[in-house]
Amino acid sequence: MTEKPHNDADALLDGIDKTLSDFKTKAYEAKKSYDQSDLGRAHRELSMLGRFWSQFVRSCGWIYLTLIAPVTWRLYRFVRWAFARYRALWARCVYAKDAYGDPEFSKARGGMMILATIVTCYLVYGAATVAATLPWYLATVRHDEQLYLSNSQNLSSSQTEGLEVHEVYGCETLPCTEQNTVTFRVRSTWFNEIWSVLHHGSLFYPGYVAAAVSPVLNRCIITSYGIRKKFLVRTWELYPDLVQVECMPTDAGGGKDGKVIDNKDYR
Repeated sequence: MTEKPHNDADALLDGIDKTLSDFKTKAYEAKKSYDQSDLGRAHRELSMLGRFWSQFVRSCGWIYLTLIAPVTWRLYRFVRWAFARYRALWARCVYAKDAYGDPEFSKARGGMMILATIVTCYLVYGAATVAATLPWYLATVRHDEQLYLSNSQNLSSSQTEGLEVHEVYGCETLPCTEQNTVTFRVRSTWFNEIWSVLHHGSLFYPGYVAAAVSPVLNRCIITSYGIRKKFLVRTWELYPDLVQVECMPTDAGGGKDGKVIDNKDYR
């Protein structure tokens, strides 16, 4: 019986497989050792951080392109259109003709144009403020409501940067507790000024309104608007506005002509 001849090709393939297996084993051991090292852990953390910031920036880009850009682009086009109209109006107003009939820039006309622009912007701001406050007033106003007010404080010098603002404290029913107390702001705003002119024929003076609340317990008939939620007051300082008040100390009798004040008598 003859011996089978040795196959050199099979031996070569076996050697190649063994070499590849050894290479993979060594590569795995090297990767494992690298991953467990400080440098490997730092590399993984940096890779994860870079992936996070890449995803975060791409998400912010989606928010800007989807939600912000459509609004800002329209605002930009409106501002550019308004500025172009203002430049055209400026060119028409600030030039005067000289002795030869040629247009010549007039500093006086330019100054008057600037003053007129400031006044116009101020009036537009006031009109926008009134327009924004009117729906809020119509939705939350309370006319001739009975409350018990006991104190007022001038905040003009401390919290409101020069604006005349007063704070009035009281409660909706007696006895006063932490659940039924209410705080009003008496302040001069565009809307309050117009309201006072329409209802009283005079401007709104916060100091005089707050002065009607003496430093004792008063039974008062008030007109106010705004939401009386302590959460809104504490979080966003959305105080209700007090625009009209008529008070009488509780120890001075039961209201006008000795009659006990009841809200239903004033509605």
